[in-house]
Amino acid sequence: MQSRRTFALWLFLFCLISPLAATQVYKVTDLGPLAPTAINNWGQVAGNLNGHAFIWTQWGRLDVGTLAGGTFSSALAINDFAVVAGTADGPATVMNFYLNKEVQCSDFVQPFVWTPRNGMRGLGAPQSYPFGQDELPIDPCSGPFFPAMGINGLGQVVGYSTIYGTYQWAFLWTRADGMTVFGGSWPPTFVNAISNTGQIVGQNSQDNTYPLTIFLGHATSWKSGVATDLGTLGDGADAGFPMGYSSSANGVNDVGQIVGWSTTTPIFENFDGWTGSSPIHAILWPTSGGMRDLGTLSGDTFSAASKINFFGQVIGISGNTVVFQSSDSRYEVIGRPFIWTQRSGMKDLNTLISAKSGWVLNSATGINFWGQIVGSGTRNGRPHGFLLTPRTPFSF
Repeated sequence: MQSRRTFALWLFLFCLISPLAATQVYKVTDLGPLAPTAINNWGQVAGNLNGHAFIWTQWGRLDVGTLAGGTFSSALAINDFAVVAGTADGPATVMNFYLNKEVQCSDFVQPFVWTPRNGMRGLGAPQSYPFGQDELPIDPCSGPFFPAMGINGLGQVVGYSTIYGTYQWAFLWTRADGMTVFGGSWPPTFVNAISNTGQIVGQNSQDNTYPLTIFLGHATSWKSGVATDLGTLGDGADAGFPMGYSSSANGVNDVGQIVGWSTTTPIFENFDGWTGSSPIHAILWPTSGGMRDLGTLSGDTFSAASKINFFGQVIGISGNTVVFQSSDSRYEVIGRPFIWTQRSGMKDLNTLISAKSGWVLNSATGINFWGQIVGSGTRNGRPHGFLLTPRTPFSF
């Protein structure tokens, strides 16, 4: 009888405790006022604070600083050698194609790389274009500018240009070749990430696919310079500009899995962006081809996936608001950060931390090999960055 009572007591306690334990998948580390943007496999975090790029480690924060004579820096990516890529302003030597000579710009917005040994180096602008050189501004110091979005283990940096007239390009920078432009010349043309294998992903709008992608943009993967249109949820119903579907590839892992988003209904597109309010859904493009709609969190209309790690864990945002960034024709979902896995589906990260932590998680911006996640939220009502570490590796 006593053994039965003991068993019943333990069963009661297990039923009482297990739901709480199940929600505490992650330990939360407070990164203070830092706004994290990326994390590498060593747990080093790139982020921004007070107009400067920073690196966070368990030993503290390091101010990456600015270019000489510059006023700001913004970190977007970090590789496993603690090399940071981002955007900053400062002096640059750029090509004036009308005068056919290089000119000096005192304050040029440009991509940078920062290394622990050599500090920050500005990458300037492309020295040549495959098209549209006669359409570039007479004063090259006025733009277009080139924000950096990603860096891989080889130190290759990718990004895109701001829109100038009816032109926009993607770029790749390497130590050997400098900065070269590629992709469609029409907006939207973005590059968002590069893997350690050199696979580049983004959104492409090409005039040779008219009317399918022009002004709408399709998720695209580039391998060895060859572009592959990843398609949209419209599939055969995607008629293209001025009424069609749009999609974007935002993240890629080293085995070739890609994540991003697609509109779920046709949209009307013009140079200034979408009109209408088509829902967008987070998408996974597996290595086997095709695409998988990851849906949304319960009660939400929009979702977008941003990053994927080696094991196929996907992070992103799900919500009921989409913000249009008119300066570069990009869209951002506002809502709740999620993690998606093959085993568990899509989960609100807020439900996977202690309910008594004081945290409200608002965004997830990076995930590494070990499943650690960084992002921004509020702790007891104050904006803070966070690092989530799985309590049991690979348990989710």
